[in-house]
Amino acid sequence: MSYDRERLVFPPLTPAVKHLMIANAIVFVANLLLVGRLSAPSGAGGGGFWFAFSWDGMFDGYGLGVLRLLTYQFTHSFTDAWHFVMNMVVLYVFGTMTEPRLGYLGAIKLYLAGGLVGAVVHLLIAAIQGQAGVQLVGASGACYAFMLYAATMAPNAQIICLIVRVPLWLLAAILVCVGLYSTFTELVGGYGGGVSHGAHLGGALIGHLAYRFDWLRDYRSYGDGPGPIDRLRASWRAQREAARRQKAAQKEQVLDDILAKVKQHGLGSLTPEERRFLEKTSEESRRS
Repeated sequence: MSYDRERLVFPPLTPAVKHLMIANAIVFVANLLLVGRLSAPSGAGGGGFWFAFSWDGMFDGYGLGVLRLLTYQFTHSFTDAWHFVMNMVVLYVFGTMTEPRLGYLGAIKLYLAGGLVGAVVHLLIAAIQGQAGVQLVGASGACYAFMLYAATMAPNAQIICLIVRVPLWLLAAILVCVGLYSTFTELVGGYGGGVSHGAHLGGALIGHLAYRFDWLRDYRSYGDGPGPIDRLRASWRAQREAARRQKAAQKEQVLDDILAKVKQHGLGSLTPEERRFLEKTSEESRRS
């Protein structure tokens, strides 16, 4: 959110953020209607963590459990509505701020990449703590990716934190430092439950790197010109075309030299190689 002439202005909802919020809302409502079957702890509500991510869960269903690396990012426990609401607020604020640069597909990719890296960091820290079975749900890793992308992109942008206006870089720095400190205390004293600070840090890392190294952007969505892969393909095409033209020019020069020799000394002066070249060129000319 920003101020414009002392008036609070809410950014318009961008397409990718809207679709991501709808997906999260659908899973949350489905979870509520199923009395926690999608994300309630084992034994609660008659169901288990169907969509939650954990090391053990990845090996369910002959390996299909690996899909939980994606599904957990859209799943929030129905008993913790505040977690869902806060994640959606963060996604709205920073997602709408970054999507104009990322593009539609770029925003989707950043969401998924932030959640994926967040899950990996969560798993590593949980394994160090001897808690590899701790299950993970929520879009927090993805939300931290958007926040750090925005903070790296526009560090001096003003953001409302509770009731105080602060520069975005300061808010991001505070939250990352809190995550680092909390992770350190967990490594020293054991898993504290509730919040996966490792997932936050993983998402924050990918968000910063995605902007710093210009990853994940969908250049075609907002008319920003070709992306890195498109530029590489264009470079290859240009090199092939330059090589083709050079070869054609060399062939044309050889043909000119042969014709000049024929004009000056007659056909009898040509070598066998020159005759074959002349015949081949004449045949290709007739076919074209």
